[in-house]
Amino acid sequence: MDRITDQEILEKIEERDEKTICYLRKEYLPMVKYMVQNYKYSDGKRTISAEQTDVADLLHDTLYILIKKTLNGNFTLTSKLSTYFYAICKNLLKAKLNKRLLEMKYKYYNKDNIYSTEKTDGLYDENLKRNVFDYYFQKLNKGCKNILNMYWLEYSVAEISAKLGNTKNYIMKRKYECKNRLIDLIKKNPDNI
Repeated sequence: MDRITDQEILEKIEERDEKTICYLRKEYLPMVKYMVQNYKYSDGKRTISAEQTDVADLLHDTLYILIKKTLNGNFTLTSKLSTYFYAICKNLLKAKLNKRLLEMKYKYYNKDNIYSTEKTDGLYDENLKRNVFDYYFQKLNKGCKNILNMYWLEYSVAEISAKLGNTKNYIMKRKYECKNRLIDLIKKNPDNI
């Protein structure tokens, strides 16, 4: 495909032209690769980098957002298309790396609290409560565990529904049911912890 203007690209996307999507993939792949190789995200304590395996996901997700906004009908491009694409991609990468940091903190937090050896009463009570929670959490079915884990890792309902292949309404309903099921199991706990 020869060089075409940004407006022509948007018009082709509206026409659902597959060649244009392939063109955009080929055109913006080097930019996404460069971003993944050089972007670092920090929460002030830890710094994390993207991995090469993120390139395909970022390219796909960014194209998806661009196509969705274009097909929406009232999209107006106020910058160069490459600048807009870069901004979407950078925001997606930042969100992805932020989630990874949260997951790392979550794993680190759980490791420290479950296996702590301090003998204070407060810590003992917290560990006991955590163990009771973990015990009853394991009693839930796999679907409930997946939904609740992703929810606690701050995935949006849209992201959970996309990952699990269900509708948003179904995920919201199941999250509510699973959470209530877990609460009921814990409340029926014979030790009343």
